[in-house]
Amino acid sequence: MLNDAAVRMLGRLPMVLWLTAMWAVLWGDASPGTLLAGFGVGAGCYAAAKLPHLPVRLRFRPLRAALLAGRILLDLLTSSVQMAYYALHRPGRVRGAIVAVPLRTDSDLLMAMVSGGLSLVTGSQTIELDREGGVIYVHGVPIRGEGDVPRLRRDVRRMEELFVRAFGSAADIADFEATEREMDAARAAGRGER
Repeated sequence: MLNDAAVRMLGRLPMVLWLTAMWAVLWGDASPGTLLAGFGVGAGCYAAAKLPHLPVRLRFRPLRAALLAGRILLDLLTSSVQMAYYALHRPGRVRGAIVAVPLRTDSDLLMAMVSGGLSLVTGSQTIELDREGGVIYVHGVPIRGEGDVPRLRRDVRRMEELFVRAFGSAADIADFEATEREMDAARAAGRGER
């Protein structure tokens, strides 16, 4: 049977392996020496930082993850074409806006994933993630008028839903759906955002 120290080490192994992979990517070399050095640096940094072990409640759903990846690729392609058009043909007319979008998940990890996913897409950048208020502030470009603000909010909410359904635990999905019902009821009553 494993003792507590071994369980802690095994719990930290995925993060050290992730840091090792990032080391290899940054060096552009996946040779055994680079991987060994990356593992040593990753383990050393993780130990020096004295980060607490956080239980990860993620579940991986391959079909949902493929749908998420496809959506990100489609958004990346269309937004890149759109931004290129505005940069080349209408550079003086490009406007942006910072939009606050209430999130429906309260998982720190899922919020971080949503924030990163939004920042991958050309023309959207996460400005701030208010964990306590459950609000993400996104800078969107181009914003041609007031009608584009609800579209940006819908895009953020769609990205959030895709991440929750691809990686959230059953409890995360249940909480997400309950919050969604509450927000829909508030919008129907005229108290919420569009």
